Amino acid sequence: MARWLGWLLRYVPEPVKKTISSAWNALKKTVMSLYTKEQLKFEESKRSALKGFAEEHTIKATNQTFAPKTFLMVVKQKALEKFQSQTKVRLVLKARMEKVSPTDGSSVVEVGNFQSKTAIALESTNLDELWTEIVEQILENIAVLQMNGSGWTFHSIVSLDIHTVKYKLLREGTYIPFTKFLARKKAMTNMKFKSEKRRNEDVQYFKLCIARALNPVKDHPERITKQLEKQAETLNFDGISFPMKLKDTKKFQQLNPQISVNVFGYEYKEIFPLCISEMAEREHAVNLLLLEDKHFVLINDLSRLLSHQMSNHKEKRFFSA
Repeated sequence: MARWLGWLLRYVPEPVKKTISSAWNALKKTVMSLYTKEQLKFEESKRSALKGFAEEHTIKATNQTFAPKTFLMVVKQKALEKFQSQTKVRLVLKARMEKVSPTDGSSVVEVGNFQSKTAIALESTNLDELWTEIVEQILENIAVLQMNGSGWTFHSIVSLDIHTVKYKLLREGTYIPFTKFLARKKAMTNMKFKSEKRRNEDVQYFKLCIARALNPVKDHPERITKQLEKQAETLNFDGISFPMKLKDTKKFQQLNPQISVNVFGYEYKEIFPLCISEMAEREHAVNLLLLEDKHFVLINDLSRLLSHQMSNHKEKRFFSA
């Protein structure tokens, strides 16, 4: 609903937009008013690891009658307080799920974990939009489990776990080989020099990946040749310093009006967007993957790269008893 509303507001006149937004906010206030202060009390806990680099916050509902959507709406502000700038975020909603035996009517209740994809909270991120996207992922995972004939139905809320990891800004320049998982995808080109000595130098892989995308070759597309380096120098990087920073991708696109660039991250065998271009209709659309926050590789086939995340068996990934 919220995502649909956001899309709609892009295409309506300003007076109508204000009316719709006011009505939506009034609805949310009405929902919140249905709960007493006692019902809105929660138990919170926090665990840290890696000297505070990673944190896990848990919000437990003292009232177990919350439906998933209502619970996530009510805890939104508490949860967003944990979304610090430059942080990777992943939510896990723990809920009791019930299955009733069709033979004797007996039931079993077990706890399922419904998790969102990893998201990035940057200084420029709209946290309301990010929250809406994350919540819709979780609710969709619950719905898929209940609708696929598994027999499981929602029973009650246990808690919401908020996993955060400080996100280091880009520091490119070091070659990183593919993991076996990424190599099997055969969907990317990992640029490299033949010489190990040159491979360990500070290399501007962002620039070279863009050049390769604009100048594809059939044989050994991963090789960085003198010709490719010359082609890379034709790109406009005025005022952009290296190591390349994520925020500078927008400036690069302004300097090179024929190119749009999308950057994706990778963690726990999951691909997620870091920076999606607002200039998608350009002649050349380039997709890049950032490994370990410092090494760019060229994505040749985004659909193939994301194929494992588009499986029809979502419940196997998001629900475990």
